[in-house]
Amino acid sequence: MTFLRYFLYIVGGALASAALGGLFASVVALVSPEFVSTLFTRDASGSLVRYAAAVGMIWGLFLGTAVMGFSLLLITLVQIARVIRKKADAQDLT
Repeated sequence: MTFLRYFLYIVGGALASAALGGLFASVVALVSPEFVSTLFTRDASGSLVRYAAAVGMIWGLFLGTAVMGFSLLLITLVQIARVIRKKADAQDLT
């Protein structure tokens, strides 16, 4: 059950990061469309703001997944260290 909870944390963090990345990229595209058009090679015709939102969501998804996965790795290592410490303390008492 803990694995499923951690997996859902990673998915939730990644989706939240994707939304924030898309929102941030859309704002940047509205403020400075020249910056966004020169930042990425873009062949498709259409709205620059929508394109920036899509790219921002993709990068937000990647970064959010990495950060949330790393955070959960650290939490797991702390839990393992606690178990090892409890076993060592129990052996010292006997």
